[in-house]
Amino acid sequence: MFLRTPFADRNRFYLAYRAVRDKRPISDARASFVATNGARTAMAFDSTGAVTPLPTLAELNSGTLVEFDAVQFQLELELRCAMANATRLDVGEIGRSLAQVNQTVAKLAGPFSLFAPGITAAYFPNAGTAAAIMADGGQLTLPVYFAPGIGAVPFIEPASLVGARTVVLAKPPSRIVLAGHPRTG
Repeated sequence: MFLRTPFADRNRFYLAYRAVRDKRPISDARASFVATNGARTAMAFDSTGAVTPLPTLAELNSGTLVEFDAVQFQLELELRCAMANATRLDVGEIGRSLAQVNQTVAKLAGPFSLFAPGITAAYFPNAGTAAAIMADGGQLTLPVYFAPGIGAVPFIEPASLVGARTVVLAKPPSRIVLAGHPRTG
């Protein structure tokens, strides 16, 4: 359904499938796309463990299957912001990306959108420390979520940080993940 959504409704975010084992990212994933005629194409994984490129809508509709090799793992879905992974990020752009994700989820969920989780935060894995530059020039350190297998991940919830203009990161993140408020406990 996602790939059938008009690009204008999903141009600020995209889906990524990451190889994980026991909820931790792995680097030894091996799998193939198998076409209906038996032709095999090895899946490529990027430095974050994500499948690149994802199959097209035509490939999915043709009956292409995924076959996992001997190594046991799962593919975990991530919503990612389409912004460049930079050390300075515009909070307004992050907010517009979050708004687009929530609008698209609501459209896809239809009457069940009431039960869809709110996507409220942007996470910056592997970015080190992070701060928000406020409209008055002040600076606030962003909170950190301790993600299993990843470690400390700074994040921002733009709707909760009124007046934030820019996120400043110690280094570019490996990706910008869009998700709900972090769960604790």
